[in-house]
Amino acid sequence: MTREEQAVVLELLGVEKSYPGNPPVRALRGIDLLVREGELLALVGTSGSGKSTMLNVMGALDQPTAGNVFIEGQDLSNLSDRQLSSLRGRRIGFIFQQFHLIAGMSAVENVSTGLLYQGISRARRHSSALALLHRVGLGDRLTHLPHQLSGGEQQRVAIARALMGEPAIILADEPTGNLDSTTSEEIIELLHQLNQDGSTIVVVTHDRAITHSFPGMVTLLDGLVANDSRAA
Repeated sequence: MTREEQAVVLELLGVEKSYPGNPPVRALRGIDLLVREGELLALVGTSGSGKSTMLNVMGALDQPTAGNVFIEGQDLSNLSDRQLSSLRGRRIGFIFQQFHLIAGMSAVENVSTGLLYQGISRARRHSSALALLHRVGLGDRLTHLPHQLSGGEQQRVAIARALMGEPAIILADEPTGNLDSTTSEEIIELLHQLNQDGSTIVVVTHDRAITHSFPGMVTLLDGLVANDSRAA
């Protein structure tokens, strides 16, 4: 199947984002972007290029000033705050630089929170969390608390949590930013493996190892797409 034949998971059409000021700050200036099912895409650019703003808009964490964002064909501008929250919980997985694990919870409990508000039974959430922790190589760390885990292990827990419920797309913000080079390579390898297993992944990153190993790269400059390697 060619890329053009794959289903569109995420689409941005003429997306702009401005913040109040004198003059206003135009973080995004008219972004058009397609992410298709099964893609592994790096989103890069210098500080101030709009990467983080774009990730927030893509993940329905922030609304664009103009333009439209579609997740699996659904226009997010037509959704209420409650519907947006539900969509984020069901169809979007998030991975952050800071891990955002709950200190008093074990690895399996942290992963289980990924479906906490989706009406899924505790037993089913627990079973899914166990399977995902084994999948990311933490089968021997199920009951460990975050402070008992290394940085790389904490990020693996966060990745397992993002995979709960089989989201349509995973958005990662500098997932190797707090890790040493060896651990970063392990996380990059894991992202590749998850992608090979079918996950659609977009990563905002400064990590050259990611940009060099990913099959697709979109470069932002001053709130615009300066280059899309997939169009080459």
